[in-house]
Amino acid sequence: MSWLAKMLIEPELATRQRLQTTDGYAWHQVTWQAFPGLDKQPRTFLSRLDSAADGYTLMLLSKTHQPQRPEWCPEECWAVKPIAPAFLQRRYYRFDLRANPTRKVVKLDANGLPAKNGRRKPITRLDEQTDWLQRKATDSGFTIVEAPEIGFCQDQVFRKRSEHGVHTGVRFRGVLEVADPPRFEEAFYQGIGSAKGFGFGMLLLQPIQQ
Repeated sequence: MSWLAKMLIEPELATRQRLQTTDGYAWHQVTWQAFPGLDKQPRTFLSRLDSAADGYTLMLLSKTHQPQRPEWCPEECWAVKPIAPAFLQRRYYRFDLRANPTRKVVKLDANGLPAKNGRRKPITRLDEQTDWLQRKATDSGFTIVEAPEIGFCQDQVFRKRSEHGVHTGVRFRGVLEVADPPRFEEAFYQGIGSAKGFGFGMLLLQPIQQ
């Protein structure tokens, strides 16, 4: 059984909880509050944050644990529903992906050899972002039916102890065709791209007839 939860957070409530749009680590902590008892375990869910003038919408997708409403979130601002297996058995979908397109940069160690842990550089050129999406689509078992709409979405700043940085956000929207159902389902639940622990990578889908 898998679940999709939606949390609506009005600006006043966000202020009381000290939540700001660009504070990726604060929202990262909020997502874990919906999965009590799983702290310090490997993350098994995806999240997505959208902001508007009337507040925030936080979505959570989990294949293994049903999200729980945090105590500070009003009941009327929380909804969770199961995802029927048939939902992922369509051929065509409209998709909406908030992603963090990056490329790996090789880092050399003291001996001049490639280190195990390199770093990631954001992909900012439009043509390279398009190529990145096409590669991810192939790896994820689907093809892009028409040229996707590509736009900016809010970057996320994260700070934790001495660690800090910025995750660059890009929003992709369009129509996809499923080519490999098992790989497509895996990508749906595991996410696409990097920084999935900070609200990137969740593939929002709307089945359509084509």
